[in-house]
Amino acid sequence: MDRGTRPWRLGPVDVVDRAGLAGTPDGGAPGRVDRVLVWALPAVVLVLSRLAYTWFDAPVHLALTLGAWALFALTARALVGRRDGFWLWSAVGGVALVRSVLLLAVLAWRGPGRYWFGFWTVPVQRAAYVTVAFALFCWLFVATFAVLRARYGLTRRRAAGVVAVAAGAPLVVGGVVVAGVGLETTLTAWNDQLALLPWGLHRILGICVYLGIPTALPTWIAVGGAVVVAGGALLLVRRTRDRAASSRG
Repeated sequence: MDRGTRPWRLGPVDVVDRAGLAGTPDGGAPGRVDRVLVWALPAVVLVLSRLAYTWFDAPVHLALTLGAWALFALTARALVGRRDGFWLWSAVGGVALVRSVLLLAVLAWRGPGRYWFGFWTVPVQRAAYVTVAFALFCWLFVATFAVLRARYGLTRRRAAGVVAVAAGAPLVVGGVVVAGVGLETTLTAWNDQLALLPWGLHRILGICVYLGIPTALPTWIAVGGAVVVAGGALLLVRRTRDRAASSRG
């Protein structure tokens, strides 16, 4: 978790073996158990916390949430290439643990029922929770950028490109999937499982009509995500071209 909360404390890569795998700051290499726990522990905590949050009865919410985390992490890992993914997993996993601790701390009070009751009826508590939760959501991108710079030696441009592509991937995939299934269908299934809105009202009027949600929203999200991915890819491509031009010069 420390690497997720203070990624700037990571020093430069000290040891690189023939395969290009980085060692730890003191010159040692992470053990096999470390390499498993660094992603397995945050994944388990993330899954269990979201299951408790949804009464173990909302696979739609679980798929959307965990799918977004997985797409971000796996996309960033793919862009890191053959270099050791341990440091990236430690940063992303650390943020996931901190985010889950916040959620579990709220749920520990009186369970998900009290959480949702307070969310809809206590505006001050809702504002405080949303502010902290959103700040931790944004921290994921900061921590990832920091570990790419400190541990993998990426330039600011290339690190920003990796973060942008990884952040845009869940928007593109999620937007396309929800648009394909249908926003109304997705929201209806989600509400049937969580029961946050009155069942009669949302089935008579439709959630999109009831809440005034544009049905084209998933398409807009997918297009916005594609723009973010394209911008990140442009940063990566420009860096590659600059390096090739300098080597020829």
